[in-house]
Amino acid sequence: MAYCMYLRKSRMDMEAEARGEGETLARHRRALLDHAKRLSISIDRIYEEIVSGDTIAARPVMQELLEDVQNNKWSGVFVMEIERLARGDTMDQGYVAQAFKWSNTLIITPMKTYNPSNEFDEEYFEFGLFMSRREYKTINRRLQRGRETSAREGKFVGSIAPYGYERIKIECDKGYTLKIIPEHARIVRLIFNWYTNGYENEKGELERVGFQKIAHKLNELGIPPHRKDYWMKETIKDIITNPTYAGKIRWGYRKTNKRMVDGKTVKSRPYNLNDDCIIVKGLHEGIVSEETFDLAQKILAEHPAPPVGYRSEVKSPLASIIICAKCGRRMVYRAAPSSNKKPYLVCHARACPNVSSPYALVEQRVLNSLRDLLADYESEQRTKDAKDTSTAFEEKKLYLAKLQSDIGKLTKQLTKAQELLEQDIYSVEEYKERSQAIKEKIADATAKEAAVQSEIDLAKDLVYKKATIIPKIKHLLQVYETLPSAKAKNDALKELIDKAVYNKEVHGAYRGFSADDFELVLYPKLI
Repeated sequence: MAYCMYLRKSRMDMEAEARGEGETLARHRRALLDHAKRLSISIDRIYEEIVSGDTIAARPVMQELLEDVQNNKWSGVFVMEIERLARGDTMDQGYVAQAFKWSNTLIITPMKTYNPSNEFDEEYFEFGLFMSRREYKTINRRLQRGRETSAREGKFVGSIAPYGYERIKIECDKGYTLKIIPEHARIVRLIFNWYTNGYENEKGELERVGFQKIAHKLNELGIPPHRKDYWMKETIKDIITNPTYAGKIRWGYRKTNKRMVDGKTVKSRPYNLNDDCIIVKGLHEGIVSEETFDLAQKILAEHPAPPVGYRSEVKSPLASIIICAKCGRRMVYRAAPSSNKKPYLVCHARACPNVSSPYALVEQRVLNSLRDLLADYESEQRTKDAKDTSTAFEEKKLYLAKLQSDIGKLTKQLTKAQELLEQDIYSVEEYKERSQAIKEKIADATAKEAAVQSEIDLAKDLVYKKATIIPKIKHLLQVYETLPSAKAKNDALKELIDKAVYNKEVHGAYRGFSADDFELVLYPKLI
């Protein structure tokens, strides 16, 4: 009989922690461990989720738990309340309910133990999930209404202040506003001045400059941006089009839209400048005048920036897979400018020193890396048992058994101390001192037990996933060249590859260096 624990931090928990009410996961862990002790049940693994998402797709740890539940790994799951399992829509709730029902997995809370195979418990469980969803929607509706009200009052409702400002608490009132950072505000004014009046060239003449030239000039001057290593044209455009710099508050211009694509929910945040977008006078001081801001918008309308093509048809099988080792951005496919040229894979960041390579060479290196990976996995499978009976693995299992034994002994010592107090052999002070020492040892051993169990589970999962990925790699290498489109190849590669990090120091055809003199580190989807 194996049991686990699932801990998740909700949005309300985060707000409570901000008020100083203590760390939520630690309190819930203690409460569930105490409940497990009362039931004489040992917890084999603890799943911890620190993200607050309304869907299972946004909660990777929950996905892992459900996969283990469906594989009949657990007899029961300890959770603080059933609402922690799912607050998503009807599809998510049904998925959770079926996973526990078909695997006969118990859901154990401090208030009640649910057996999804029992008709009455199943109804109670589903009703609990339904009420949880209603509560979530009510809280979210109130939260959004409060944000909209604050925005209409001129308060800043974002979590991160725009460049040039810092977010400060409003005195004697709820909410936040913005305070100008003088050294950053000077750069913002400079950007607006260059964009509206032009930049003085070598001849002493003013010439109009766009977003890219402004970014390039700021990088040349060594002026650091807000959160990146260097300025990009997208950052300049965001500054030019943000009415916050004219002393206004904008809210609702990028609302989240949801749609179904291939049976999955896909979120998007399109720009929305219609009547339902809130733009009002803010409580903060503007960095530039309204006249300057309006002039910038007029210039932008007359000279619109070219559209960004990141949502166009997939043209590269390696799209979103290759990561630049220098700046961490995704490398992009650059088509051949003429028939006698080759397409290249490049890092689009203008200031990034990573050298590009012919696209065909990078694609071939990816396939060769998959072949090498396949050979390594097949070799491991032939020389090593799938259950991983290595010395290190066995040592971890023995250490886990020792920790569990120690926890059992310490628990008995704690009970004994309680009995000695009841028999007046221990004074209250002696009992407090003794019990506190024992509890600290139990907490330490429990933390070590959870860590070792996690390592054992990870090792088992790694062996299992390596065994399952072997036929997938074989199939991909066999059919890759026959796949009908770049998108089909890209989808197939993404099933096996998490990312591939690319690094190149020198130009390939320069001073005798080979064009394929680059490093490519492949990260398969095993974990």
